Amino acid sequence: MAPHSTKGRRRPQHAQGRTSQTPEQEQVRAVQAALAARDFAALQELAFSRFGFCSCELRRAVWQFLLGVNPEKGIDSSWRKLLADVDQDVLDGKEARVMQADVQRSVYTWDVHSGIRKSARSQKREQLLDVMLAILRQHPGKLSYFQGFHDIALVFLEVGTPSQAFHMVERLALFHLSDQLCCPFDKGLIPLLGLLFCLLERVDAAVATALREADCAELHFAVPWVLTWFAHSLPRLHEQVMRLFDCLLASHPAMLLYFAAALLLHHRDTILTTEREMPEMVSALQKLPLGSLDADEWASKARQLAKQVPPEELLRRLPPAVRLALPSTSPLFHFPHPWMVSAGKASAEKDLSALAPIYRGGSSGLAVRRSYGGALLDNRSWGLLLVGGLFSSGFGLALRTLCLPGTLTGSLWRWLGPRKAKK
Repeated sequence: MAPHSTKGRRRPQHAQGRTSQTPEQEQVRAVQAALAARDFAALQELAFSRFGFCSCELRRAVWQFLLGVNPEKGIDSSWRKLLADVDQDVLDGKEARVMQADVQRSVYTWDVHSGIRKSARSQKREQLLDVMLAILRQHPGKLSYFQGFHDIALVFLEVGTPSQAFHMVERLALFHLSDQLCCPFDKGLIPLLGLLFCLLERVDAAVATALREADCAELHFAVPWVLTWFAHSLPRLHEQVMRLFDCLLASHPAMLLYFAAALLLHHRDTILTTEREMPEMVSALQKLPLGSLDADEWASKARQLAKQVPPEELLRRLPPAVRLALPSTSPLFHFPHPWMVSAGKASAEKDLSALAPIYRGGSSGLAVRRSYGGALLDNRSWGLLLVGGLFSSGFGLALRTLCLPGTLTGSLWRWLGPRKAKK
C-alpha cells in the first residue's frame, strides 16, 4: 500500500509561525526571553548581535534593567519636586546658562529630527533641561554639567518618558559617566583618552605610531566620541546611536574605548597614508564617513578587540602613570555594578546612589571651573574644544578668548571645520 502523500498538507500552525519569523522577530523573542529570565550575560550577547534590542519599546524595558532601574521607579515622577524651588538665580547661574544654550542647539543632530515640528522640538528641549537640572540638583557637590551630557540624555528621552529618562540617566551619571560629571577634564577626560591610546598601542602599534608622529597621541579629536558616547557624531539615531548604546549599557564601562579603537582601525588605511602633521591628521579624522558606518559590523569589531585585550587585562597592565591618572572613583575600577552582583543587596538598598563610587569613595573630586564669557572651561578644556572641534559655540568662544593671532585662528578654523550652530 502506498504511503499517504503529504503534498499540499498544511504544517501545524506553531511550526509555520517559527519558520515564517524574520530574523528581527527572532531577535525580539530572544531579547524578551533573556529579559524575563533576568539574564545579563544573554542580554550582552544579544546587544552585540544583529538588531540589538530592536525597538524603542523593547529598549525601554531592557535599558532600565541593565541600569538596575525598577520599572515601577521608572514611572515615579517625584523627581520633579527637585525643580519646584528652582529660582531665577539658579537659572541665571553660569552652569545653567551653558546647559540652556546647549539645549537650544539640540534636537537637530539626528535624522529623526529633520522633519520634527517646532512645538515638538520645544517640548523635547524643555524635558531635556528638566531632566538634567533635576539630576544635578539631586547630587549637589558631586556632579557638574559638562558640554555633551545633553546629547547623551536626549537619547534616553527618545526611548522613554521624562520620568524614565530621569531615572536611567541618573543611574548612568553615577555609574558610567562620573569621570566626566565629577572631575574637571584634566582629571577625568584626559586620563580616559590616555587609556584609549594605550589600547591602540596594544591592538595596532602602527596606527598608534602614526598618531604619535602627527602629534595626535593625546587623541583630542576623539573628545566628542568619548564625551557624548558618539551621540554628537553619529547622524542616525535608531540604526547607529541606539545600537551603540545597547552595547555600552550591557558591557564594562571601558567598552566605549573599544568602539573608538575599532572605528580608528576600520579607517586604518586613512590614518597610515595621511601626512604626519596634526592639522592634516585631525582634518582626515574629522572627515570620516560616520553616516555610512554599519553599527552591527562596528559592534562585532569592538567586541573582538575586547576579547583580544579584555578590559581587566588592559587596566591591570597600564603604565603606572596612566593608571594613577585615572580617578579612584572611576567606573572602570568598579564593575560589575552593584545591582548585577547581588540582586538582594541592590533591592534592599533604599537608594542605589549610596553605592555609587563617588559616594563610597568620599571626595567627589569636583573642581571649580573657570568661566570664560559664560562657558564652563577648565584648565585644558579650551584646548580640547579647540582641537576636537566639539561644539561650534565653544570653539569660536575659545578662539576669541585666547586672542590667537588672526592667521592662526583662520588656519585652525579651516582645519577643524566646526558645525554651524542651529537656531
